[in-house]
Amino acid sequence: MDMMNRVVVGIAAMAVLATGAVTATAQPTAGAPSAPHAAAASPVALVFVKNAKDPSNSALQVWNGRTRVASYRAGSGLGTAANNGTPAGRRYRNECVKDVGWLPNGTYRPSSFETSRNRTIKGYAIGLPAKNCYPRKTQRNALFIHSEMTRDRKQGPRNGADSPQRWDGVSDYKSNGCIKLHPNHIAQLFSYMNKHGRAALLTVR
Repeated sequence: MDMMNRVVVGIAAMAVLATGAVTATAQPTAGAPSAPHAAAASPVALVFVKNAKDPSNSALQVWNGRTRVASYRAGSGLGTAANNGTPAGRRYRNECVKDVGWLPNGTYRPSSFETSRNRTIKGYAIGLPAKNCYPRKTQRNALFIHSEMTRDRKQGPRNGADSPQRWDGVSDYKSNGCIKLHPNHIAQLFSYMNKHGRAALLTVR
């Protein structure tokens, strides 16, 4: 096992140890928003691995204890391969720049799990607590893991080049700081959590 995998395995194992023994928890049902995340134990943990060359092609890994069970393409911030090394691209890779920079590094305990959210973000959404960036201590808030879809988790009509309720292509991996997944992948993530427990911890690195 290489050093990177050892680090990630250790993170996932710490998520389980920090919450204690695994217990059964109520899972969100399709079509209805869930209650705020309780402190119940779960072996499931998420790890977001940033790709500095192309933030829109980063990865969200799903761990169950010491086993990595899935890895999905994900994006955070407005960074892409095309703006790598440019002044704008450096801003998009700065976790202290609100609305354009990627998610601050560190650990997060997801605060909510919704399957039919009906605000700016719709459908599947995992809420994350506010986080201060390093080193400027700027607070980033209104953070989620989400996709682009309608409230009932379908694809809305095409509305110009970028439809907010429709996945239009790889450009939709860009965000204002949230972690964004393809609609199929966030559906798979929720399906997995329904069977194995909600993610107790997200680590961003």
